[in-house]
Amino acid sequence: MKKMTLLCLALMLSACAHMTRPTTDQKFESYRTELRAERDVGKITAVEEQEKLRDRFWELYGKDANSVGHFAFSISLMRSAQAGHFPMQEADALIAAREEQIFAMKMASRQRQADCTYDCPWN
Repeated sequence: MKKMTLLCLALMLSACAHMTRPTTDQKFESYRTELRAERDVGKITAVEEQEKLRDRFWELYGKDANSVGHFAFSISLMRSAQAGHFPMQEADALIAAREEQIFAMKMASRQRQADCTYDCPWN
């Protein structure tokens, strides 16, 4: 009986070790979806959404020149859109396009780091 209990315990522990955890990208996308839902029901403004996205992005990925520029641009653009000086749908489209570019650059950077061995300058 003791062996059976230990076997079950070992199987449960090994199953827990293989459980998938959300990746950083999945965490950020989940947060973005949550904020968009809040914005859609009027709980937060478009500017607040961008400020919260910026803060979470920097928390998860760190601050870099591309993200600083992007969020400065997106917050400024949303302020203009909220004031009625720029169409909100176009502002959303411009921000989404820029986010795709930043994501592509991040993915390329990750790939370079994964491909790099002992001879890379940062190793």
